[in-house]
Amino acid sequence: MRKKVQNHRDPVAGHLDAILDSIEDGVFIADRDGYALKVNAAYEQLTGMTKAELIGKNVEELKKEGLFNIAPITPEIVATGRPASSIQVTRDNRSMTIDGKPVRDPDGTVSLVVLYARDITLMARMRERISRQQELIETYQHQMDFFIREGGGVTGFIAENSAMKRLMDLLRRVAATDAVALVLGETGVGKELFARMIHEASPRREKPFVKVDCASIPENLIESELFGYAPGAFTGAHPKGRVGFFEMAGGGTIFLDEIGEMPLALQSKLLRVLQDRELTPVGSSKARKTDVRVIAATNRNLENEAKLGTFRSDLFFRLRVAVLEIPPLRDRPDDILPLARLFLQRFGSRYRKRVAFSLEAERIFAHYNWPGNVRELENLIEGLVITCDGEIAADDLPTAMRVKECPLPAAGPQEPAAPGAAPAGPGLPADYERPYKEVLSAFERDYLERAIAHFGSVGEAARRLGLDRTTIFRKMKRAAGE
Repeated sequence: MRKKVQNHRDPVAGHLDAILDSIEDGVFIADRDGYALKVNAAYEQLTGMTKAELIGKNVEELKKEGLFNIAPITPEIVATGRPASSIQVTRDNRSMTIDGKPVRDPDGTVSLVVLYARDITLMARMRERISRQQELIETYQHQMDFFIREGGGVTGFIAENSAMKRLMDLLRRVAATDAVALVLGETGVGKELFARMIHEASPRREKPFVKVDCASIPENLIESELFGYAPGAFTGAHPKGRVGFFEMAGGGTIFLDEIGEMPLALQSKLLRVLQDRELTPVGSSKARKTDVRVIAATNRNLENEAKLGTFRSDLFFRLRVAVLEIPPLRDRPDDILPLARLFLQRFGSRYRKRVAFSLEAERIFAHYNWPGNVRELENLIEGLVITCDGEIAADDLPTAMRVKECPLPAAGPQEPAAPGAAPAGPGLPADYERPYKEVLSAFERDYLERAIAHFGSVGEAARRLGLDRTTIFRKMKRAAGE
């Protein structure tokens, strides 16, 4: 076997200066007596002195010349044989961290000291700059979250569709006034978002924005919740009384969501508040002045409700001073992908994941009907970001988005079933592995969920289906196995 011929000339020795200059930290090499033997280009830059000015000089001499503000650590390292550190300030007021390490001869004697210098002034500036950039990123992220979820300002809303652009122009004009506003649209189109944008673009933006969900408050409590109550107004009332939502929103905006669910008896009292700008707490005979802007929202057709007598016509006319009707997402398809990408960016940042849509997924998004509107889109994308890695493919989307619903069979004679085949319902896959009651319960829950999505609220679904709201809640809870 051939032995490799060793080159007795050390190839590193001829490149030592270049090697030292390639190191980003400042390097200062001294002998055990403290005389400088080598320095690199970074050390020259840090100290403002050239190699010619440094090499051959003793560290004590350099201290006297003002290069350092405190005694150098070279003698300490030679004396103890252990590494040492210090902070030095150069003559041009630059702070450096100095880390020194001993280099020993074979017999253990310290023969050299290598000092590594870092400019902590520069490091502090970089940290400060990074901190400022991080604050800026957090501010932008906060603003994006606010615009999309909380309503921020008018400029934060996605509106590629021409009808939506006209609606945003109307919103700006309405926001500049103090008029009552009525926001209409299907469930999930963003009525609360619009209400918040009106508030944020109005002169009342520094005052409270109070949301009241009229559909979620029991009928026997909604009056006291809105207008407050006097001490001892009813059994169980707080002895000092309580202010209502209108007084909480003093000087600001009160948002009456699902106003179509408000009981008729209370509608007349709300009308008086809007007309006279004063309210009377429950159990009190003394009226109080109120200064709030009212924004109402509903997914119901209040004009038809007023004709049918299920909503007061005088209140309807009082509310429709400034009407903003938000089109459903299916009627503004050019907003679907911009919104989807914005939600993807937002949730990707929130969950620190890098995901993207495949072309096929975007095609499905663009052609899907979105019965749940923007809320359905937002919730779907949040779930996809959580559950997917890398690319969101078509197979990651819900089956309902990828497969068209089976049509109902045509009326008239049907083809006979194959011998031994089980009969199946119209367009529905049969499942004979589950108990009948379980299948029926699941179907009932699905039917009720679709009815609520179709009619826009539990109250409206109950009214149209001839059920009580409590019955719907009970059936859905039972179907869920709770």
